[in-house]
Amino acid sequence: MNPTSGPSDYHSSSSPPDPSQLVGVMDQVSEAAQDVGAFASEVVGAIKERPYATMAVAGGLAFAIGALWMVRRQQPQTTYEAMLSRLPSLPDRQSLLPARWR
Repeated sequence: MNPTSGPSDYHSSSSPPDPSQLVGVMDQVSEAAQDVGAFASEVVGAIKERPYATMAVAGGLAFAIGALWMVRRQQPQTTYEAMLSRLPSLPDRQSLLPARWR
């Protein structure tokens, strides 16, 4: 797609889609929905059979995700920043110079 294309460039023709293509898409969507339904029923069955194990797995995953998130957020401290953090707070220039010298 070129940078000057507009919304009208997305459709190659103004004719309606072929009904056989729609049927194929509908079949794929139906199969995907059945797969998701089967997975959901397996998850529900596992939760009912082993609730403590399910809670332990969920807690472990939450801990791992939180730990990864915190590691990613931490930025390494540069040598300059480490030195500045060790220095005592210095007074600003205004308080060091008498008013008549400014």
